[in-house]
Amino acid sequence: MAFFKQITTTAKPGLKNAVVMGRITWESIPQNFKPLKDRINIVVSSTLKQLPPGVRVVPSLNAAVELLYTEELSSIVDEVFIIGGSRLYDETLKQTKYPVRIYCTHVLKEVDCDTFFPKFDWNKLEKINLPHIPKDTITEDGLTYKFCVYDVPSGVSIES
Repeated sequence: MAFFKQITTTAKPGLKNAVVMGRITWESIPQNFKPLKDRINIVVSSTLKQLPPGVRVVPSLNAAVELLYTEELSSIVDEVFIIGGSRLYDETLKQTKYPVRIYCTHVLKEVDCDTFFPKFDWNKLEKINLPHIPKDTITEDGLTYKFCVYDVPSGVSIES
């Protein structure tokens, strides 16, 4: 989680990053970490009505984008991170209007899980190196993984 926090909180001076998440992702965050500190929190939900002060709720990903372009937020937001869930990932990857950067953790082991990142054409992605992203494979608590960053240019569909 330290890497996630570093990536989603590092912004240009005087600005903040926004994190956009679905209801289930919001509910999965431990209470003592809500809202995610030093970030603008936006929750996409058609059922949630009441959230802590400063957390915005919108009914759709499009509404989140519209909110981010308002006068209130456009001048204070540096980067926008879609942090889950699967429906928001899927919608983000299907759109071609905005460029997308994927911060991916490749787990180098079969793991028993029930939620997966959407399938798409990896060949359309451009792998990039960023100075603040570890390049080496990491092993912690018996789990081996590697961080990678990919760009999807605007106008390019990566649907498989």
